[in-house]
Amino acid sequence: MKKKEKRLKGKNSEFVAHPVFGEGVVVATRWDEEETQVKFRSGLCLWLPSKWLKQIPASDINLDRVSCKRLLEAFRLGVVPHQDIEYFTFGRAYEINEIKQSLRGLKNGKGDVFLIEGSYGSGKTHLLEYARHLSLKQGYVTTYCELSTQETPLFRPKRVYRELIHNLRYIRKGREYCFRDLLRMVSRFKIDDHCFFTPLLKKIKEIDHGSLESEVFWQWVEGESTKNYAVTPDAPFRIRGAQKIPALYDFSTAGDFYSYLLTGLSFLINRAGLGGLVIILDEVETITHIWNYAAYSRGLSFLEGLIHAAFDTKTFKRIDTHLVHNQVRPTPYLYKESHIFLILAMTPVQGIRSIENVINLIKKGFFLRRFSKAEYEVIFDNLIKVYRCAYPWFSLDRGQRENIFSAALHRGEGELREFIKFSVEAFDWLRLKR
Repeated sequence: MKKKEKRLKGKNSEFVAHPVFGEGVVVATRWDEEETQVKFRSGLCLWLPSKWLKQIPASDINLDRVSCKRLLEAFRLGVVPHQDIEYFTFGRAYEINEIKQSLRGLKNGKGDVFLIEGSYGSGKTHLLEYARHLSLKQGYVTTYCELSTQETPLFRPKRVYRELIHNLRYIRKGREYCFRDLLRMVSRFKIDDHCFFTPLLKKIKEIDHGSLESEVFWQWVEGESTKNYAVTPDAPFRIRGAQKIPALYDFSTAGDFYSYLLTGLSFLINRAGLGGLVIILDEVETITHIWNYAAYSRGLSFLEGLIHAAFDTKTFKRIDTHLVHNQVRPTPYLYKESHIFLILAMTPVQGIRSIENVINLIKKGFFLRRFSKAEYEVIFDNLIKVYRCAYPWFSLDRGQRENIFSAALHRGEGELREFIKFSVEAFDWLRLKR
């Protein structure tokens, strides 16, 4: 019996998921679509019974002209606007579903850790932005920090804390709130045994929130430096009666203190009925770019403490010499029950045993593979849709389309950000030339 095969190409390609092989693109079907040939991201190309495959619906872009122009402006800069990201995320259904499951666990107060690995340009930051958008949309208190060797290295935990507090957001009843709103809300709770939040919440209830002193106080709580105008006893903006609150130490050994603060914050968030705290750390591999071994090991200790905080490891609820502790005000890495969902993103690091041991603590995660040509075809077609929505008179003939797609694929060399940026700039050049 002769096999009848139906080949699918280009924009007609469909995405499917298999429970073992993951996501792939449909290449062809045969025997009245009883069997389907799928090219998976792993490189395998297999004939499988169609009933074993689950179709992944492609995102249908339905944006207005203003949103499309905002998207294109961001693409020209090599980024995706936060508010439109869900309309331009493709081929990550499996990864997004995993993140959604962990977010559902956090709703019940259960923390988790997720690791996203991938080479440069594989779309890690894009997926993190999507996770951030998803978390905020579902009502979780969410924060983000892009680690770097200069501004926010892990061996300077106060800087990481300051960045996390600065970026902390949550949405309730369609309105966005920040860290100050959160602390004002949780100040109604009584907490007796946290060395920082117990006196802090008491002080928040006492201060005049409309005064200049309160602004200085909030800056200090958020990790900003106020030593130039609010430290000396005769300083006009000094907060009176706040000396019972421990200082926010700027030591490289203070990872225990800041992990303790973040777990205490997650405890209060859970008590307020907001589930827990979602912490997203990007560029984690920068920890290996530190050439000072003492600084590297202290940053690693802070990272390990955060991971154990998200896992709510009982042994880290007491001071343990396994990790680094500051000598001024040593604290456990965890305060009571932690409610943290920690998402880490990094390029793969090999041959450095100490960080491999820490990364091996994480059981959930995935490696982002580069998109296949068929997936790039879908992305390219959606780019054209967005561009035509923004500029209705814009058109491409078949030759121009194929030339730009081939050039973008070659120029991007597998990096999604460069592929999109080049495509949009090529559209601009064609539009302005006419």
